[in-house]
Amino acid sequence: MGGGSWLSEAYPKVVYDEKSDVLYIIIRDGVEEGFIELAPNINLELDNSGKVIGIEILNASKVFKKIEKPLELIKSLKK
Repeated sequence: MGGGSWLSEAYPKVVYDEKSDVLYIIIRDGVEEGFIELAPNINLELDNSGKVIGIEILNASKVFKKIEKPLELIKSLKK
């Protein structure tokens, strides 16, 4: 996970990496050992026990194009 912007110190944590255009929703600590694709560009990240540790949204700006205000909020918090 690249340099992103933390929206919350408690779980879930939300991080947007503008450089790679990926939005991470971290549910709990863990190392990603696999994932399940829920939809194109949307993955559930799993630890080595198969438990969900987060949600990864690739090409987030395109996925959220119809709801730009929340993404703009995330970007503004990074500044």
